[in-house]
Amino acid sequence: MIIYLMRHGEPTYRDTAAMKLPGMGAELGQLTAEGRAQAEAAAKDSRLQDVDLILASPYPRALQTAAIVSRAVDKPLDVAVGIFEWLPDADYAAVSHADIVASWNEYKANCGVHQPDDRFPNWETHAQMRARAKQAIAPFLAREDIGKLLIVCHGGIMRALMNQPSLDKIRYCEICELTSEMLEA
Repeated sequence: MIIYLMRHGEPTYRDTAAMKLPGMGAELGQLTAEGRAQAEAAAKDSRLQDVDLILASPYPRALQTAAIVSRAVDKPLDVAVGIFEWLPDADYAAVSHADIVASWNEYKANCGVHQPDDRFPNWETHAQMRARAKQAIAPFLAREDIGKLLIVCHGGIMRALMNQPSLDKIRYCEICELTSEMLEA
């Protein structure tokens, strides 16, 4: 099976910030006009023309991106709940956007591994996120009717599945191949 990972398009959190949605609610941002254009452009990538299935994170920015690609290449779309983005607080209680950003910076500085002096000791580790994402996609990897799979998700999930927690920034709608070696490591 050939597996491609694609990051969602550029999101906006204008509405979620205005509503002061806490915790997971802060993740409900949708695509900007530029994000929609990025998804339209990505849908023209030759690697995506003959995918058998598009699998998406349940977050709006990934779902919107996947829907745009699905419509453009005329392929089915499904959702894997477990490929949602990294958790800044494992009990879903991150209070503010500032705390989420600070937690992410700590995660990156620590390469996804907790340290004794962490300011935010409850963020999801690289190993936890990787295990969650691998479990979520396992049923799709076992399907014999899928020869080429596109997974539309988040930069954190891409890093987790590729087992590269220190990978530099992944651009919006960037497409990477996920090899079996990456999944086995």
